[in-house]
Amino acid sequence: MIRIILADDHAMFRQGLINLLSGEDDIEIVAQCANGIEAIAAIVKHLPDVAVFDVTMPEMDGLTAVRQMKRRNLPTKVVILTMHDDPGVRQKAAASGAHAFVLKDNAFEHLLSAIRSVANSSEIMPFAIPQTDFGALELTQREQQVMRLVARGLTNRSISEQLGISIKTIDSHRTNLMRKLNIHSTAELVRHAIATDII
Repeated sequence: MIRIILADDHAMFRQGLINLLSGEDDIEIVAQCANGIEAIAAIVKHLPDVAVFDVTMPEMDGLTAVRQMKRRNLPTKVVILTMHDDPGVRQKAAASGAHAFVLKDNAFEHLLSAIRSVANSSEIMPFAIPQTDFGALELTQREQQVMRLVARGLTNRSISEQLGISIKTIDSHRTNLMRKLNIHSTAELVRHAIATDII
């Protein structure tokens, strides 16, 4: 049985999640909360396996709550819910210590798999997006090399010469990087490389 708490300040959305999850034989909802302060108190009291946090909540937002949990060494794993499909939000969520990220647009479709995946992992999982099967942000070694060189300001031709592969292949790697990371410009790619210590 996976014991979870839900924290979201929108009562109707929270009830929708409860309706979704309550029908699952392997999931027990032990508490529901409207803000991060209530969520931390519920986690301390119940020590659930997984907490589902909205990013934007009054009094204490979801990312601050995750950082508080980390400081207190609370073992509960966290799935972040948000309506913002923004690489910056994902990066902040990952840095705070969250285990998975689900867009509210896809919540009913992907939340169950996210909860089960993080609950059944014996180790801290790499941060990823459940809608792409938790492996979408796992870049290949070559993709990391290309990202590193792009972030250092090299042109595709220079990267091609340095790595000994064609410019067309470099273009393909850049396209794959942007698709996996949901990034739409070189500037965003550079910011992501800096934020994740790829450089």
